[in-house]
Amino acid sequence: MSEQIGSGIEVCIVEDDEDLREEISLALRRMGFGVRALAGSRDLYLALLQAPCDVLVLDLNLPGEDGFTIIERLRGLLSAGILVLTARSGTDDLVRCLTSGADAYLVKPVDFRELAANIVSLSRRVREAHPSSAPAMPTVLTWQLAGDGWSLVGPQGRRVALTASERILLQLLFEQANTAVRRDVIISALGHQPDYYLDHRLDMLVSRLRRKVQEAVGTPLPLKAVRGVGFMLSPREH
Repeated sequence: MSEQIGSGIEVCIVEDDEDLREEISLALRRMGFGVRALAGSRDLYLALLQAPCDVLVLDLNLPGEDGFTIIERLRGLLSAGILVLTARSGTDDLVRCLTSGADAYLVKPVDFRELAANIVSLSRRVREAHPSSAPAMPTVLTWQLAGDGWSLVGPQGRRVALTASERILLQLLFEQANTAVRRDVIISALGHQPDYYLDHRLDMLVSRLRRKVQEAVGTPLPLKAVRGVGFMLSPREH
């Protein structure tokens, strides 16, 4: 099996076990898939609003909304394929998932090569069923906040834990995405007076954040300085 069989296929993984989620994500990325790794329904819905995926890999036992509920909620709205990956091996669960709208059902533990092959097959069936979505679209890099703003998620699903100051800064910039936010507004949001919190300290915060994200995610954070104004974040970039 080619190591890059997933090239051009975008996958969302919803798995609340952080170690397993990272393990699956890493394996699929090595095979060329584009991956966004998510902990639950809230992160999933936000991710899908920002950019679609070709295949959704979904656990059933999730906090909050479980996998069954997610399938029922998304089936009529989602053109992507839904592959359930769960520890539940009972026939009743299998039948319920498939009749609710899931396209495939795999039981953990699973060989990652088998998972990848199923994703490729499902992606092919979805594209044949929706030929208008088959042509390649320009790549869109999507950034988002997760975990109540305490984590930054990069385009490939990798997470970066944020400090309190970084969280405040990014929440403000996400709220006003693609708009230059003035320095004094940022400084005030951080709880300081502009004449106290010197400009170079804000620059240092931004510089450390950029370096931290680059090292953890491998992709530059689209946070730009706007001369004479402040800073601007562009979460979606072609």
